[in-house]
Amino acid sequence: MFGTGEAIDGGRTYYNFMRCTLSEQQLALEMRRASALDYDMVKTYVRLPVALQRAAIAQAHAQGRPLSSHYVYPAANLGMDGMEHTGATNRLGYSHTCDDLGNSYDDAVSLFTASGMSLTPTLFSSSGMYDADRSLIEDRRTRVLFPPWEYQRLLGEAEDAAGPHGVIRRAQLAGQVDMLLRVQRGGGFIIAGTDSPLDNIAVSLHMNLRAMVAHGFTPHEALTTATRNPARWLGLAGELGEIREGAYADLVLVSGDPLSDITAAAAVRTVIRGGLVHTPDSLLAPFESPRSEVAAAVTGTHRARPENDAAFWWHEPEWAHRACCEHPRFA
Repeated sequence: MFGTGEAIDGGRTYYNFMRCTLSEQQLALEMRRASALDYDMVKTYVRLPVALQRAAIAQAHAQGRPLSSHYVYPAANLGMDGMEHTGATNRLGYSHTCDDLGNSYDDAVSLFTASGMSLTPTLFSSSGMYDADRSLIEDRRTRVLFPPWEYQRLLGEAEDAAGPHGVIRRAQLAGQVDMLLRVQRGGGFIIAGTDSPLDNIAVSLHMNLRAMVAHGFTPHEALTTATRNPARWLGLAGELGEIREGAYADLVLVSGDPLSDITAAAAVRTVIRGGLVHTPDSLLAPFESPRSEVAAAVTGTHRARPENDAAFWWHEPEWAHRACCEHPRFA
């Protein structure tokens, strides 16, 4: 398992768990914390001034840690290691990489291919594919492991995919994957990632891979973005994400050939981790028996309000309004 701390932001942070950092002294404290807690990477956010962004990159690299944020420019000139999302929250008007429907231009693509920065897609729009592919929603693992309220939310996304929102999502998806494919084929560096839990845990990664293949990636290219590429970004090439002598022998055995059918990547029949062999049945067994009791106890969903329900502060503002996908202009 890999982890990091709260994203380092400038003034007026949007997410309440981010670190408001206004000076070099504060930044130094944050980076000391990253070192003491041994972060695997550092994430900065959109209101951190460029001067502090440059300093954060230098300090992270001095510690041997990669750093990622939401910008390709000027990040590409500052030595940033990666960018999250094809295009998301951005406070620099000149740094947008795509429009609302995911369409990108050659100048943005060339910055990725020339700089070597990674790009993590987080294809929320892949939920538009639920209109034609509900296999992961109906999968036994999803039905057993998702809490009832999360499963209902997932069903709601599938219903949306069959309507006007689904049409928009699929148009966005085509544009976004076209951008990724141009970066990939131009020698760039794509890393699969989903922004979970803002997107659906576990199933969203497979939907991202299926979306990439549906719009031009070969299955091998798509699988590489979820295996070898992340290992390389974390400095673990040859140890993770590959089957080779000297690498960790943590394996997933599937039914079918994911190199010809990407959906086979989700058809897991055996998991080998740390020398122990598991099957889906053995992994699901502890969760299946009490399922009916848990479901019966849930009578509705609970939307946290920080002003009167402080115990659930972490639910806000993500669940209140996912700005990446529910902007009024898409309504």
